[in-house]
Amino acid sequence: MEHTGGDCAPGEDAAAREPRREVARLLSLLDRHRRLHRQERNLGDADLRILWLFADGSTRTLREIADALHLEQSTVNRQVNAAVTEGLLERTRGHGGQAYRFQRTATGYRLFEADVAASLAGYDEALAALGAADAATFVDLLGHFTEAYRVVAERSGKVLRRE
Repeated sequence: MEHTGGDCAPGEDAAAREPRREVARLLSLLDRHRRLHRQERNLGDADLRILWLFADGSTRTLREIADALHLEQSTVNRQVNAAVTEGLLERTRGHGGQAYRFQRTATGYRLFEADVAASLAGYDEALAALGAADAATFVDLLGHFTEAYRVVAERSGKVLRRE
């Protein structure tokens, strides 16, 4: 067999790989490509993830943010306070010493929207390269795979939490 390049071993045909290893290889390559494309963004992953949560315009407490992102409150506290310092989020407190509530600032909104637009433009270009029919099939299959993998991940998470 001919060497096909990439991560194939000499003499290995990509079609002959077992599907689970091929998925792992392709997801690893996609992650590498996404990291390269991310260099155009203004925001880091943590800021983008937090600001995405605020895309609905709601205010949230640290606990609500931690629960929504499935992160430890100490991690969220550090990331949210950094976002406040950067001017991406603002903090307010209601009457009677209630917990702080956070919301996205105009700067946070502007930077978030610019980064999302850049990411979506990259996805648009890659999907267009597939052609309309293959792009639709890809999106459908990726949705099915993601849902099936969610079930596996949640089952694994429950096992880890019990230990």
